[in-house]
Amino acid sequence: MKTTTRNFIASLVIGTSLFSANAEIITSGIIQNSINQQVISYNVHHLSCANANDGSIDIEVVAGTTYFFSWENGNNEQDINNLAAGIYRVKIETNEGEIIFSSFEITSPSLLQGVISQNDLQTSVNLDLLVQGGTAPYNYTWTTQETSEDILGITTEGIYEVNITDVNGCQLNIGTYVYFGEAGLLEQTNTVKLYPNPNNGNGTISWDNADIETIEITTGTGQLVNSIQVKNLTSLSFDNLSSGMYVANLISAEEKQSIQFIVQ
Repeated sequence: MKTTTRNFIASLVIGTSLFSANAEIITSGIIQNSINQQVISYNVHHLSCANANDGSIDIEVVAGTTYFFSWENGNNEQDINNLAAGIYRVKIETNEGEIIFSSFEITSPSLLQGVISQNDLQTSVNLDLLVQGGTAPYNYTWTTQETSEDILGITTEGIYEVNITDVNGCQLNIGTYVYFGEAGLLEQTNTVKLYPNPNNGNGTISWDNADIETIEITTGTGQLVNSIQVKNLTSLSFDNLSSGMYVANLISAEEKQSIQFIVQ
C-alpha cells in the first residue's frame, strides 16, 4: 500500500471575543484543510498584563482522528500554557499522513502607566492623575483613602501615593510630594514649555532660567531615559522616543521643575 502525505496550509476564521469576566481577551477560530473540512478549533488566551506570561493556546481536534503536535518551541503537547506575547507555530500531523502547518499570535495589552501633576493654587494643591495603557476602566486607591482619579484642595504637606488597578487586575503604584514652603527662585522666574504635546517622539523643551543645569527625561514609571547637561542653554530638542508617557525634569542647583508629556 502506498502512503501519500498531504500538505495543507490552514486557514483561520472567526474573530476576537471579549469576555467581561475579568475582561479576558480570547481569540477563537477553526482550522480547515484544503477541501474546507474543519479539522481543529482553537482558543488563544491573550496576556492579562504587559510583560506577563499567562497566555495559552487550547486546541480541540475532530473526533475519530489521532493528531501529533510539534510546536516550534519544542513542545509536543496539544495545548501549551504560560506563554509570553509572540507568534507560536505548530506542525500538526494525523495518523493518516495529513500534515497541517499553522501559527497563532498571543498579544499583550500596553504597559500601564501614570503621571501625577500638581496644580498649585497658592493656598491648596490639586493632584491631576493621567493614566494610559493596560485595559480600562481603572480603579484608584489613594493613601488618603480617596478613590477618585484626581484629588482637589489639598492643604496638608506630605507624600501622596495612588494604586491604579485596571480591569484585568494589573497594578501600578506612583506618588508625589506636596510642598507648601516658600517658592524657590526657579518657581518664581522660570517658564517652561514643551511642544508639541502630545508628539510623535520628537519635540522641544524651552525655558527662560539660565540656572538650569540638567534635564532628565524619565518614563511615566520613573525609569531614566536620558540625562542631558544644558548649562547656559535655554532650549533642548529630543527625538526617537517610543510611544508612552514621559516626564521632563529641569534641574538647577536649588530646584527641580517637572513637565509631563505624551508620545503617540
